[in-house]
Amino acid sequence: MAEFNSYAAPKVETKRFKIYADVSESGLAPEWELQGRGVESWTVEENQDVEKTTDVLGYVDMERGTAQPTQSGVAIKLRKGSKFAEMLFNAWFKRDTSKLDAVKMLQKFEFADGADENTCLARLEEDVMIAINNFTGEAGGYLGFEVDIHYANKTTTGTMPKVDGETITFTPDSAE
Repeated sequence: MAEFNSYAAPKVETKRFKIYADVSESGLAPEWELQGRGVESWTVEENQDVEKTTDVLGYVDMERGTAQPTQSGVAIKLRKGSKFAEMLFNAWFKRDTSKLDAVKMLQKFEFADGADENTCLARLEEDVMIAINNFTGEAGGYLGFEVDIHYANKTTTGTMPKVDGETITFTPDSAE
Protein backbone atom coordinates (compact mmCIF):
# COMPACT_ATOMS: atom_id res chain seq x y z
CA MET A 1 0.00 0.00 0.00
CA ALA A 2 1.39 3.38 -1.01
CA GLU A 3 2.00 5.87 1.77
CA PHE A 4 1.91 9.56 0.96
CA ASN A 5 4.84 11.59 2.21
CA SER A 6 5.37 15.27 3.11
CA TYR A 7 4.96 16.26 -0.56
CA ALA A 8 1.27 15.45 -0.06
CA ALA A 9 0.63 17.96 2.74
CA PRO A 10 -2.18 18.89 2.44
CA LYS A 11 -2.54 18.34 -1.35
CA VAL A 12 -0.22 16.88 -3.98
CA GLU A 13 1.16 19.44 -6.43
CA THR A 14 1.08 18.45 -10.11
CA LYS A 15 4.87 18.83 -10.35
CA ARG A 16 5.20 15.74 -8.10
CA PHE A 17 4.09 13.49 -11.02
CA LYS A 18 7.00 13.45 -13.44
CA ILE A 19 7.30 11.84 -16.84
CA TYR A 20 10.59 10.99 -18.52
CA ALA A 21 11.01 9.89 -22.14
CA ASP A 22 13.84 7.66 -23.35
CA VAL A 23 15.55 9.79 -26.00
CA SER A 24 18.50 7.48 -26.66
CA GLU A 25 19.28 6.91 -30.29
CA SER A 26 20.69 3.41 -29.86
CA GLY A 27 17.87 2.05 -27.72
CA LEU A 28 20.41 -0.01 -25.74
CA ALA A 29 20.89 2.11 -22.61
CA PRO A 30 18.06 4.53 -21.85
CA GLU A 31 18.75 8.27 -21.81
CA TRP A 32 15.94 9.79 -19.76
CA GLU A 33 14.73 13.33 -20.47
CA LEU A 34 12.27 14.98 -18.10
CA GLN A 35 9.11 16.15 -19.86
CA GLY A 36 6.66 18.84 -18.84
CA ARG A 37 8.39 22.15 -19.56
CA GLY A 38 5.65 24.27 -21.11
CA VAL A 39 2.99 21.62 -20.45
CA GLU A 40 0.10 23.15 -18.52
CA SER A 41 -1.65 19.96 -17.37
CA TRP A 42 -1.35 16.15 -17.26
CA THR A 43 -4.26 13.78 -17.62
CA VAL A 44 -3.96 10.01 -17.97
CA GLU A 45 -7.24 8.54 -19.17
CA GLU A 46 -7.47 4.89 -18.16
CA ASN A 47 -10.15 4.05 -20.76
CA GLN A 48 -11.50 1.10 -18.79
CA ASP A 49 -13.54 -1.25 -20.96
CA VAL A 50 -16.45 -2.51 -18.84
CA GLU A 51 -19.03 -4.80 -20.42
CA LYS A 52 -22.42 -5.00 -18.74
CA THR A 53 -24.99 -7.72 -19.44
CA THR A 54 -28.45 -7.74 -17.90
CA ASP A 55 -30.01 -11.17 -17.45
CA VAL A 56 -33.74 -12.01 -17.62
CA LEU A 57 -34.09 -11.45 -13.87
CA GLY A 58 -32.68 -7.92 -14.10
CA TYR A 59 -29.33 -8.67 -12.52
CA VAL A 60 -26.32 -7.04 -14.12
CA ASP A 61 -23.11 -9.00 -14.65
CA MET A 62 -20.00 -6.94 -15.34
CA GLU A 63 -16.64 -7.84 -16.81
CA ARG A 64 -13.66 -5.58 -16.96
CA GLY A 65 -11.59 -5.64 -20.14
CA THR A 66 -8.04 -4.44 -20.55
CA ALA A 67 -7.47 -0.76 -19.78
CA GLN A 68 -6.04 1.35 -22.58
CA PRO A 69 -4.30 4.23 -20.78
CA THR A 70 -3.74 7.33 -22.88
CA GLN A 71 -2.56 10.86 -22.27
CA SER A 72 -4.48 12.96 -24.78
CA GLY A 73 -3.72 16.41 -26.09
CA VAL A 74 -0.31 16.83 -24.45
CA ALA A 75 1.17 20.09 -25.72
CA ILE A 76 4.94 19.79 -26.20
CA LYS A 77 6.68 23.11 -26.95
CA LEU A 78 9.65 23.02 -29.31
CA ARG A 79 12.69 23.90 -27.19
CA LYS A 80 16.33 23.99 -28.14
CA GLY A 81 18.14 21.20 -26.32
CA SER A 82 15.08 18.95 -25.98
CA LYS A 83 15.86 15.64 -27.65
CA PHE A 84 12.20 14.60 -27.31
CA ALA A 85 11.08 17.71 -29.22
CA GLU A 86 13.71 16.87 -31.87
CA MET A 87 12.36 13.30 -32.11
CA LEU A 88 8.85 14.66 -32.66
CA PHE A 89 9.96 17.24 -35.20
CA ASN A 90 12.07 14.78 -37.19
CA ALA A 91 9.24 12.22 -37.27
CA TRP A 92 6.74 14.86 -38.38
CA PHE A 93 9.06 16.56 -40.89
CA LYS A 94 10.19 13.31 -42.55
CA ARG A 95 6.68 11.79 -42.33
CA ASP A 96 8.27 8.78 -40.63
CA THR A 97 6.75 8.14 -37.22
CA SER A 98 8.27 4.67 -36.83
CA LYS A 99 10.64 5.93 -34.09
CA LEU A 100 7.57 6.94 -32.10
CA ASP A 101 6.04 3.43 -32.17
CA ALA A 102 7.88 1.85 -29.21
CA VAL A 103 9.11 4.57 -26.86
CA LYS A 104 10.01 3.93 -23.22
CA MET A 105 8.57 6.27 -20.61
CA LEU A 106 9.08 6.53 -16.85
CA GLN A 107 6.36 7.82 -14.55
CA LYS A 108 7.62 9.06 -11.18
CA PHE A 109 5.27 9.57 -8.23
CA GLU A 110 7.36 11.68 -5.82
CA PHE A 111 4.52 11.95 -3.31
CA ALA A 112 4.28 8.17 -2.67
CA ASP A 113 7.11 6.63 -0.65
CA GLY A 114 9.01 3.63 -1.95
CA ALA A 115 10.68 0.91 0.11
CA ASP A 116 12.95 3.37 1.93
CA GLU A 117 12.62 7.03 2.86
CA ASN A 118 14.72 8.35 -0.03
CA THR A 119 12.74 6.59 -2.78
CA CYS A 120 9.32 7.02 -4.32
CA LEU A 121 7.08 4.83 -6.46
CA ALA A 122 7.67 4.71 -10.21
CA ARG A 123 6.55 2.81 -13.31
CA LEU A 124 8.46 1.94 -16.45
CA GLU A 125 6.14 1.91 -19.45
CA GLU A 126 7.45 0.16 -22.57
CA ASP A 127 6.18 0.02 -26.16
CA VAL A 128 4.52 3.41 -25.74
CA MET A 129 3.21 4.89 -28.98
CA ILE A 130 3.35 8.65 -29.50
CA ALA A 131 0.76 9.93 -31.97
CA ILE A 132 1.28 13.43 -33.35
CA ASN A 133 -2.08 15.17 -33.67
CA ASN A 134 -1.07 18.70 -34.60
CA PHE A 135 1.90 20.92 -35.32
CA THR A 136 0.82 24.08 -33.55
CA GLY A 137 1.68 27.74 -33.23
CA GLU A 138 -0.04 30.86 -32.08
CA ALA A 139 0.31 34.55 -32.88
CA GLY A 140 3.08 35.93 -30.68
CA GLY A 141 3.57 32.46 -29.22
CA TYR A 142 5.67 29.39 -29.81
CA LEU A 143 5.71 26.32 -32.00
CA GLY A 144 4.99 22.88 -30.67
CA PHE A 145 3.17 19.61 -31.06
CA GLU A 146 -0.03 18.26 -29.61
CA VAL A 147 0.44 14.55 -29.05
CA ASP A 148 -1.38 11.58 -27.59
CA ILE A 149 0.68 9.13 -25.55
CA HIS A 150 -0.71 5.59 -25.82
CA TYR A 151 0.46 3.13 -23.16
CA ALA A 152 0.66 -0.56 -24.10
CA ASN A 153 0.15 -1.97 -20.58
CA LYS A 154 3.71 -3.29 -20.66
CA THR A 155 4.39 -1.94 -17.20
CA THR A 156 7.13 -2.62 -14.67
CA THR A 157 6.65 -1.14 -11.22
CA GLY A 158 9.54 -0.04 -9.06
CA THR A 159 11.13 2.92 -7.35
CA MET A 160 13.26 5.95 -8.12
CA PRO A 161 15.16 8.33 -5.86
CA LYS A 162 12.85 11.15 -4.72
CA VAL A 163 15.44 13.68 -5.84
CA ASP A 164 16.95 13.33 -9.32
CA GLY A 165 20.71 13.04 -9.48
CA GLU A 166 23.00 13.43 -12.47
CA THR A 167 21.53 10.24 -13.88
CA ILE A 168 17.95 9.05 -13.70
CA THR A 169 17.73 5.68 -11.93
CA PHE A 170 14.81 3.27 -11.98
CA THR A 171 14.91 0.16 -9.80
CA PRO A 172 12.33 -2.53 -10.70
CA ASP A 173 10.45 -4.28 -7.93
CA SER A 174 11.90 -7.70 -7.17
CA ALA A 175 9.87 -10.64 -8.43
CA GLU A 176 7.98 -12.26 -5.57
